[in-house]
Amino acid sequence: MRISLLAACLALLAANAGAQIRDSQDYREGYRRGYDDGFASGYRKGLEERPQGAPPAAAPAAPRPTGPITVSTAYYGTSSKSCDATRWVAHRVNGRRTASFQVTNDMCGDPSRGDRKELEVTYVCGSIAKTASANEHRTIYLDCTS
Repeated sequence: MRISLLAACLALLAANAGAQIRDSQDYREGYRRGYDDGFASGYRKGLEERPQGAPPAAAPAAPRPTGPITVSTAYYGTSSKSCDATRWVAHRVNGRRTASFQVTNDMCGDPSRGDRKELEVTYVCGSIAKTASANEHRTIYLDCTS
């Protein structure tokens, strides 16, 4: 019984010491240096494996939005009560490159009287999906130019 109690106490002390070491500044600094050294080593190896004379690979250019606005969904309300404003929004903005309008209860009524509401619109510019949102009594902007 005494041996198992002693073993348990030693295990607890070792675990506590391990936690203190992991929390120490020296441990964190050593971990960061090891990470940085490993990253640098991997980067150098990648450069060495690159075909001779080939320039470093450039990051691919982000696709530019093209095409007019096409509304996918538009929901107006709170997280628990909302209404579908898709037809109202689509009627006003589909086919345009940019659009803005005031967010009001005119879109589909007041789904949550007395609560602060938000309009969230998901739309497509060519092949690029985008979202826009604005609170009630604010202006929402939809843009397919950038």
